Amino acid sequence: MVQKIRVAIIEDNATARATIRSHLITMGNLEVASFSTGSELKNVLRKQHFELLIFDFHLGQRRNGVEWVQALRQADFIRPSTGIIFLTADRMPQTIGQIIDIHPDLLLLKPYTINSLQRGLNHYLEYRKQASKALMYLDDGYCDRAIDQIQQQLQSPLSARLRSDLEKLQARLLLQVHQYAEALDIYQRVLQQSDKVLWAQWGKLKCQFLMGNWPDCQESLDAMLDTLLTRDKAFEWLACLSFEQAAYEKTEYYLDHIQDSELSLPATRLKTMTYQKQNRVLESIDLLQKKREYNRSTKERFDEFTFELAEFYLSIAQNSPMNNRGESLTQARKLAGVAARSQGDSLVRQRHDYLLAYSYVLEDQGEKARSLTQREHMQIFNRSSANTLITAARVFSALGNETQALYLLDMAKVKSELGEMPAEQQTLQSRLINAEKESGLAHSRADVFNEQGQQLFVKEAYQEALAAFYHALQLRPSLPAIALNMLQTLLVEQQSSYRSVLLNDLVQQIHHSELSETNQQRFARLQKKYPQINEVLMAATHASAANPVTPP
Repeated sequence: MVQKIRVAIIEDNATARATIRSHLITMGNLEVASFSTGSELKNVLRKQHFELLIFDFHLGQRRNGVEWVQALRQADFIRPSTGIIFLTADRMPQTIGQIIDIHPDLLLLKPYTINSLQRGLNHYLEYRKQASKALMYLDDGYCDRAIDQIQQQLQSPLSARLRSDLEKLQARLLLQVHQYAEALDIYQRVLQQSDKVLWAQWGKLKCQFLMGNWPDCQESLDAMLDTLLTRDKAFEWLACLSFEQAAYEKTEYYLDHIQDSELSLPATRLKTMTYQKQNRVLESIDLLQKKREYNRSTKERFDEFTFELAEFYLSIAQNSPMNNRGESLTQARKLAGVAARSQGDSLVRQRHDYLLAYSYVLEDQGEKARSLTQREHMQIFNRSSANTLITAARVFSALGNETQALYLLDMAKVKSELGEMPAEQQTLQSRLINAEKESGLAHSRADVFNEQGQQLFVKEAYQEALAAFYHALQLRPSLPAIALNMLQTLLVEQQSSYRSVLLNDLVQQIHHSELSETNQQRFARLQKKYPQINEVLMAATHASAANPVTPP
């Protein structure tokens, strides 16, 4: 007996919902459920799984369909193999761009015909049949097996559309297992056939970003600024590159090209962090207040921005003297209470209670904080957001439970890397680094990432090694051993930079550092093997001779 495909329709219009449902039922082999809100779907997902979700973009006065997909993915309510179809009458570039960002399996613009819906769904079902074994491996966590299975499928005769869908899945999985060069090859091959394929454009960009190849990343983004469909997202990516290079005025310049009302939550967070880096706290608060007002009629979004403002007040308190924290802590508690009010969701309650516990930590009321952490819902983290995990890690670190703090920071790092939006990854990773430093864990964490990088280097997983060394270097930028590891990996990969680290700057930094005898010998070996090190040092010497410093 053929197992039925379980389909969920999420559409706030009752007539449209019933119409779609009636047409799907006639197709056979589909078990169809329907929901008017994402909240209803989420409650059911706690107990059962759907193979396919069909979302309307606009869902009344609540989160839109894209926001629900992002929230459900982040909290592990939907499996990696779950298909996503979007229906919308909204043809605005910002809307279409948001939908494409989450890689739907199908997008239909209203008014669509029933024939076009059925054709699209039939194609998706055929694709799912072809990819069934790979999708099963994916759900079980065997990405490598899934990639091998897709590669086998691609050796068979396939229609052009089915081949494209399988290549899209293959590239996404290659990104997931950090095989960026292989994924980039697929995206570039698709774009050679047609440079208008948006999923391949964004995939290529993401590969360049994750490989730390920011010059090529910048070039790709510049090419996207002239197209309405990609313009806002390109500005957001450019802002991320500038933020990590500590070019905060440039970050603000890029984000100012996006209207405040159109800023996503991660982009808003990036802009407030940019203001804060420039000591413009009042502008940060004003932006978050404005975003709350824009979204007052959309409860989930209003609550998200309210939590964000509460966290911002906690960051103000954290950076203030102990005797000057009272007002900021009061505001943070009040806002967190508003965001969690009338919410039965345990994840929302957990987020509120960890913010409250952290406010007690900042007030030197450790016992109150400890008492909160011992509640049952405070011990379950498998679906917690990265933000909640970072706050919880701060709390446990302050309470002396370093083991739990490190465990939560590791979980937060994994979650931050899964984010599909660039500003989301950027802000979460920045918060993670800050938490590691401010909790007094920077040195031990740097040692962990340096060790991970060395193990990955031995396995010739050089891109993953670069990511590990880069994280370690952010935590201990002046430690020569880490800088040498980073330099050697860049040289092996023949890269002149990785994200904000330039090979030339790294060579100069190591050259001017006080090196142990072992590190001196290692640097000398690298100089002998890689002539470009001496070229950098000679160029610096010539530059100094040409521009001597005049003593005062």
